[in-house]
Amino acid sequence: MENSVIFNSYHKNGLQLRNRIVMAPMTRSRSDNPENKATALTALYYKQRASAGLIITEGTFINPEAVGVIHVPGIYTQEQIAGWKLTTEAVHAENGVIFAQLWHTGAYSHPDLHQGKKPLAPSDVNPEQQVFTATGFKLTVAPQPMTVADIKRTVNDFKQGALHAFEAGFDGVELHAANGYLLQQFFSKNSNLRNDEYGGSIENRARILFEILDAIKEVADIRKLRFVSTLL
Repeated sequence: MENSVIFNSYHKNGLQLRNRIVMAPMTRSRSDNPENKATALTALYYKQRASAGLIITEGTFINPEAVGVIHVPGIYTQEQIAGWKLTTEAVHAENGVIFAQLWHTGAYSHPDLHQGKKPLAPSDVNPEQQVFTATGFKLTVAPQPMTVADIKRTVNDFKQGALHAFEAGFDGVELHAANGYLLQQFFSKNSNLRNDEYGGSIENRARILFEILDAIKEVADIRKLRFVSTLL
């Protein structure tokens, strides 16, 4: 193992990693505070793992509509940006590299997490999953289909999430487009029953992803920062 390539440094496209070990995202649910912000405990958790070549954080919600589980930090308010700064500063102090994972759960949520309103999703298809709420696990409901205006606003909120991540000191962002959450709900013919420009053909079902990527590229290019997307 001592001579394994995994311990070699990695340098490409401006990204410099001390090794090729990547810490994958995992929801920690440690932000038990009214602001849904990352805390000193969050910073300590990632600092202790900063020897990895690259850390990708737990998913962080891009807006209040994205919330799908309690005690997960967001990245849509100044308080949340300040909370995440504790983490990036702690990781950078250990010469680590850290990306923020931008997240929207879509239908994988519950009205209890949205002041009684239905979660937003491509179509009114209930994923029939258990959601962790303040009073325990509850079964999802049929969500509220997004209007085109809702979709455009969500695209912009992903862009703002990237801007906020850069403001918080992250080295890059990862776009969460997997595991049955909002973007994959658009991709799937089982959860996307739309007949507009965001439904039907593969190109239409994937449209929101490429709109988000184009939006994030605008701000990532300006700051010469990296971003990656996950589709699997």
